[in-house]
Amino acid sequence: MSVWERIYKAVSGGIKEEDRAFELADIRFGEARRWLVEQVNPHPSWLILEIGYGQGYLTMELASALGTGKVVGIDVLREHSTIAVTRWIARQIRMKRRIALLVCDSIKLPFREGNFDAVVSFRALQDIKSTRGNKGVLATLKEACRVVKKNGIVAIADDSFPCCKPKGDQGRLFNAMKRYWGNLLPSTKEIIDAMKKNGISRVRVLSYAPKESLLPKDAESELRLSIEWMKPFGVKVDFDNFWKEAGEVIKKQGRIFPQITLLLGIKR
Repeated sequence: MSVWERIYKAVSGGIKEEDRAFELADIRFGEARRWLVEQVNPHPSWLILEIGYGQGYLTMELASALGTGKVVGIDVLREHSTIAVTRWIARQIRMKRRIALLVCDSIKLPFREGNFDAVVSFRALQDIKSTRGNKGVLATLKEACRVVKKNGIVAIADDSFPCCKPKGDQGRLFNAMKRYWGNLLPSTKEIIDAMKKNGISRVRVLSYAPKESLLPKDAESELRLSIEWMKPFGVKVDFDNFWKEAGEVIKKQGRIFPQITLLLGIKR
């Protein structure tokens, strides 16, 4: 049984019926997370930093690839939806000893230089962009490059790069979401340039098509809930105007998850 299937089994019974479709779609996104871990190809003894662990789904995928190593997850949230959920899941699937969770800001990490064998992020930069802008994104990248060891790996994966935009009506929806949520990332070229500036070389650009989608009512529910998640950070989304602009696409097609783009490099 895969890691995401074990997570699914552990948490599915506790999800509210109205939230079930999009929450379980996010858990099934584990195939993309597993792909990311395969690209990183961690040694079992590595110490890995995960930026923005959220509910810990990638944390568990990374931990499953380790033996004596450990995943250190950082997030700015202290709430039950992050640290408590992640620790609970880790206990359910027996990964507790392989993880450590900290509350801290990604733009100023409390670690010494060259501390980690790898630094990994999955769909975290888009949240940093919403709350801290491009400066926050670039500051996070600088810190990620600082704390990784020589010959260590920096792996940045997200579905909010401009190149992730789907074609057709889903592309229009993508544009509207990124504009109203304020989380469209700089181009991959800008991110790669920032990585190179901070000592990361041989950056590869890889992509993964998740083949995951939401029905109209579930897509709308997910987006409305995401507005609530952003409020503690002072991010206000004008959902009424967004819906006027893009609601018709959702009502007809739902939402198709865009491709994941991974930037993977080595520190020299």
